[in-house]
Order: sequence, then C-alpha cells, then structure tokens
Amino acid sequence: MKELKDKDFRLILKILFILACLYIFMLALECIVGSTWNLLLFLVIIIIGLWCYYRKKKKKTYTKSVFLLIILSLLLIFSIGPCVYEKHIAEMNDTKTEEKQREVEAEKYTNEVKENMKKTQEQIQEEQTKRNVEEDESKKNKKPDDYSTPIYNFKEDKDCSDFSNSSEATRFMKKAIAAGFGDHRLDRNKDGIACN
Repeated sequence: MKELKDKDFRLILKILFILACLYIFMLALECIVGSTWNLLLFLVIIIIGLWCYYRKKKKKTYTKSVFLLIILSLLLIFSIGPCVYEKHIAEMNDTKTEEKQREVEAEKYTNEVKENMKKTQEQIQEEQTKRNVEEDESKKNKKPDDYSTPIYNFKEDKDCSDFSNSSEATRFMKKAIAAGFGDHRLDRNKDGIACN
C-alpha cells in the first residue's frame, strides 16, 4: 500500500517536472527565435550534439565535442536567461492583471444585480402603494350597506299589511320589479307609489 503511494507521488512529481520543463522550453524558444545570435548558437549546439552522437556510434572519441557542447549550452543559457526571466515576469503580471480585471467585472456585475433588485423592489413597493391607495379610495367611495333594509323573498306574495309604511312597500315593490317578480299588486293606481 505504501509502495503504491510512493509510486503515485513519484509519478505526480515527474508530471510536474515535465510541465515545468515544457513551460521553460516554451519561454526559452521565444527568446531563442527572437534573437539571431541565440538562434545561431542553438543551431550550432544541435549540430555539435548530432556530431557527438555520430562519433559515439562510430566508437570514436568525442570528449572534445562534449566539452564544446557544454560550453556552448552554458553560453546559450547565459544569453537567454534574462529574456526567459522577463518573459516569466510578464506572464505573471498578465495573469495578475487578468485576475484584477475579472474581479472588477465580477464586482461590476454584482453591483448591477443589486441595482436591478433595488429597482424591482421599488417598483413592487410603488405598485403596492398604488393598490393600497386605490383600495382606500374604493372603500371611501363605497356606500355602506343599509343593514336596516330587510332582505326580502320576492317569490313570497306580499300585501300592504306586510309593511310598516308606504315607503317600505315602495322600496320592496321597486326591488321586486327589478328582480323580475312584478309589483305584487301593491301599486293599484299605477302611480309608482305602493300602498297609497
């Protein structure tokens, strides 16, 4: 179990090392291509490396070539080192600038959302206030129900003796006519006043 964890850990370290090397190689490649001197030096190193490989295959000595290869590689590293460092710093600054830009945009979006919510709440409050005002006005304008007026059953036949006075009989007669039940023969002389 412990061996598996060690293997996984070593694998992760290898992957991270390879990624770091690729990153440095990409930065170095930009610096090499950006300068003619660096490009020529790089090509000479490749040629000497191939020459060393050829000499090794032929089983000939190649120690001088390896020594020259090491010197030229150090010279190339010394030449592109500052450029690689500057490119790395520029990449880091770009990343920081992008992060700041994202933060500013996120804050702006948050503020816009808050403003929109505030406007929506204000609109809802205004509509609620208008509704409340309209309800208050409708309550003021609404006539109070006359609870003193009795509720009549228009199907039941009524006579003048069923009412205490002529105005109550007239009210019943008008409501009965409006409801479609006729005047219950309360207005015999057809003058619009019941029981007179």
